[in-house]
Amino acid sequence: MDCKKVGLLIKKKRLEKNMTQQELADKLHITDRAISNWERGLRAPDISLLQELSAILELNISDILSGEEHARQGLNITDKIIIILCLLIPGTIISVSLMLSCFRTEYILIGSIFILIAYLLFLKKEKNQYLKKKITWLLFILYIIFLLSTTIYTKLISGTIYSKLQIEANIIPFSSIIETITLLVTKSQGITYLFNYLILDMLLFIPLGIFLPILFSKTINIKRIILICLSISFIKELLQLLLNVGMFDIDDIILNVVGALLSYIIFKNMVQ
Repeated sequence: MDCKKVGLLIKKKRLEKNMTQQELADKLHITDRAISNWERGLRAPDISLLQELSAILELNISDILSGEEHARQGLNITDKIIIILCLLIPGTIISVSLMLSCFRTEYILIGSIFILIAYLLFLKKEKNQYLKKKITWLLFILYIIFLLSTTIYTKLISGTIYSKLQIEANIIPFSSIIETITLLVTKSQGITYLFNYLILDMLLFIPLGIFLPILFSKTINIKRIILICLSISFIKELLQLLLNVGMFDIDDIILNVVGALLSYIIFKNMVQ
């Protein structure tokens, strides 16, 4: 390993991202002096830091070891076809279901999975960071609109909107979760009940665990992920209560945050 070449490459990529030595050091949980030693060619990064360093600087580990940045492969024809198909499938599902007047939550979920696959493939292969961030902002805004409107929409089509204000709330953590699991174990309810009352609440916040680290890569961490998701979920539950379309449930907030955290951890290890 040529420490001089490695150091010059690290410095080049750090400056491209408008990061100071201290900011890079903070992300790696080391001192800025260590970064300085790398960039001056006095030392090489420890092998335990290579994966995280490659994610931050958006370099392959082999690039870091060689001190030379090789061109990354962008979207090829196969990738583009897969992305187009993954976008056409949910559109087709939604269109057909609306024509047949059988639009259901499951269709939204299936369509969302295909869109998520297309988005993750785009993130993995696309080299243009500006384009990636713009697309992510667009999807994030659409997602927030969907998130805040889906509660009202599902209550309206299910006919459970109330004519008079009914203040209902569960503020005891895990009580609804335990009750749902108990009903499933005792076979009082089927697996669909578990999906509707537990799994769906986690799936609903999975996109947040992906969007946030891309949009706020310089400032985001697991504590901020939790805080942001708690805030958004709390607002959603409060709106549901105030608009008289359901109850405020602390367990919904817990499940929402768990879903976002799981996707954040998986996405951080797989894509970034």
